[in-house]
Amino acid sequence: MAAATRREVAASRYRSANELYQDLRQVPSLELERKQYELVISKLRLVLQADPTSGYCDDALLRIAELYGELAERFDRDDDRSEELNTYRFLAREYPHSKHRSKAIFMENRLAASEPQETHVSKAQPSQARASPARAELAPALSDSHLPDRIVQAPGGASSASGPAGIGRMRHHSYDDGTRVVLDMDGMTPLKYEWLKNPDRLYIDLLGGRLSKSMIRGEEIRIADGLLKTARLAQNRTSKARLVLDLERSISFDAFWLEDPVRLVVDIRPEAAPRLARTLEGFGAGIREPALAGLPMLPPPRTGGSAPAPRAAATTVAGRLSLTRALGLKFGRVLVDAGHGGHDTGSVGRGGLREKDVVLDVSKRLGALLQARLGAEVLYSRETDAFVRLEDRAKVANEAGADLMISIHCNSAPSSRVRGIETYYLNLTEDSWALRVAANENAAASLAVHELRDLVSKIARKDTIEESRELATKVQSRLHAGVSKHSSSISNRGVRKAPFVVLINAKMPAILAEIGFISNRSDEALLRKASFRQEVAEHLFRGIADYASGLGMASSAGSQSPGSAPHD
Repeated sequence: MAAATRREVAASRYRSANELYQDLRQVPSLELERKQYELVISKLRLVLQADPTSGYCDDALLRIAELYGELAERFDRDDDRSEELNTYRFLAREYPHSKHRSKAIFMENRLAASEPQETHVSKAQPSQARASPARAELAPALSDSHLPDRIVQAPGGASSASGPAGIGRMRHHSYDDGTRVVLDMDGMTPLKYEWLKNPDRLYIDLLGGRLSKSMIRGEEIRIADGLLKTARLAQNRTSKARLVLDLERSISFDAFWLEDPVRLVVDIRPEAAPRLARTLEGFGAGIREPALAGLPMLPPPRTGGSAPAPRAAATTVAGRLSLTRALGLKFGRVLVDAGHGGHDTGSVGRGGLREKDVVLDVSKRLGALLQARLGAEVLYSRETDAFVRLEDRAKVANEAGADLMISIHCNSAPSSRVRGIETYYLNLTEDSWALRVAANENAAASLAVHELRDLVSKIARKDTIEESRELATKVQSRLHAGVSKHSSSISNRGVRKAPFVVLINAKMPAILAEIGFISNRSDEALLRKASFRQEVAEHLFRGIADYASGLGMASSAGSQSPGSAPHD
């Protein structure tokens, strides 16, 4: 056999590198570590080493530059910015006939013109707001186009109708359970955020924001309330303002718009666990509302024998005592929702296994466990292969007075190599993967655009969101810990939030569990087995039982092990 030519080697290496690149794109950017980016970059560099004259080199260089741009934004390192600039410069110079040359020249000029300039900021007295120049981290972000998954469009998708949205004032309020920073504005803008380290800080870019003349030199507020050290605002570019929050501890946050008058509200809350584990969830709609938010939770029915002594509810994983827990509310009625059904098959595995069949079986198994061990009254959105509109599933739960809603689905990805477990609760998000999953699951919805405002108001019920996140955390922990025993390649993809239509109308804590990737042959093989589906139901139940325990409820979660599940 003849030896491969240099061009053939370059082609083979590019295909291999491109496969890794596509896999990288399946993971939300905030879950990626530096070494994962560097692995793909090193594979792309091998393409140039094989044959620098091949037609694959300019494609490889473009992706290298884009990846360095993401690294620069993600980890805030000057050497990444230099590598990004030099790669674009090399592509434009060495490959003058490339279809990417015009973009490379544009990016080269843009990056060269936006290199940060360090300026001095004098100290301010505590709680004193004053004007100040921009600091280094308020200098221009290099390429917003590299990070579309961290950009959130404003309602309506644009800023103020007359041009840039003006920012007139920055103010803050410290509460017992958090800090609120408010920007008074005359219009809304898309938002982009990033976490930075050493020192820890969070920045939020207002794309299209413009400081008023009275604030043109920027503003800094010394807060020092245990969550935030300072809040700093500056004009980052002509068309972009940047808010930087210097952190005193690990936090989570929600950012949302209010109208009449227009203002951007950023709510900061303490986070008990490490930030990377749970708090990089992005922009939600956590509007502070004192209302109970409709949680018709009922005590579980008695099944005979003496009742256990009452036990106070525990705090959530965020260290908070929600209104639900403060009132001692429990649950007794659960809606188990099997995704899809009827003509809506859901995702279909490469071996022909249908999502609708798998999740119906798991739902029935979970319902049986909830009845037997928690004494819960179980309702089902469907018990047969029937189509039920997404909008009607939560309606069934509401009308029946259900206290929890568990929606069960199988995941799917373009790459057959992707595996893992993830659990969702309802909220707004900027996470591109979460939005992609939500789009798949929402495909059968029949909602109109004019209903968006009402939907957002339903999503923003704070107490329901907090309890939903708590339930999702417990279920995700149990489900991944149990399922991953079958293979170390089943990753923990974490607790996420997304605007699932099936959960929007729910008046009770509600989650959506993705129990595996049916697009992965190994997962599909496992999901075919009745014994594995019983295991999944067990793990789901144990997560719900952990949540019940946190509410002060007694359960018999350990009365049966997965080993006693039926076999195929």
